[in-house]
Amino acid sequence: MKTNVKGKNEGGEKKGFDKKKWRERKFSHKFKVQQFEERRKKKVMRNYYKELKHIQGKPLLDPAAITSDSDEAKNVSSEQQNQHSQKMPPSGKVSTSQRVRQEFERIRQQKEDKKKELEMKKAEKEQKLLEYKAKKAERFRKLSKKTKKGQPVMKDRLEMLLEKIQKQCK
Repeated sequence: MKTNVKGKNEGGEKKGFDKKKWRERKFSHKFKVQQFEERRKKKVMRNYYKELKHIQGKPLLDPAAITSDSDEAKNVSSEQQNQHSQKMPPSGKVSTSQRVRQEFERIRQQKEDKKKELEMKKAEKEQKLLEYKAKKAERFRKLSKKTKKGQPVMKDRLEMLLEKIQKQCK
């Protein structure tokens, strides 16, 4: 059935908008759950076949086994299915679970290293802060000294100025 420019099919009937279907797709929880389940099933099947292909290195069934009707071909295909269901990795290759475990260990080690580095930086920062506070307290103590009459003690102030000048000269 072809439609012409005005949206009518060959019989001259106008193709209608199905509001009920639209509402169902737009607002129905049941419809959305159904779509989710379909996507999930497709994903699981896709991952399953990908895993089978990865393990064996070839498709689940040979094309020759599908075309021939002999008992021998059926036995070969059933043997292949049994091999795939056991999920035994070929010798010399690392299985996916081992690869995942290695990746997990590597990531965990990186996190531990990062954590240790942050702790060291934090301890260093705390040490510098303590030194700064001690220096500041000493400076305040020297500057806040007063004579009996309430005048500032100039001896400590002059010593601080001398130290400052010596630092600048170095």
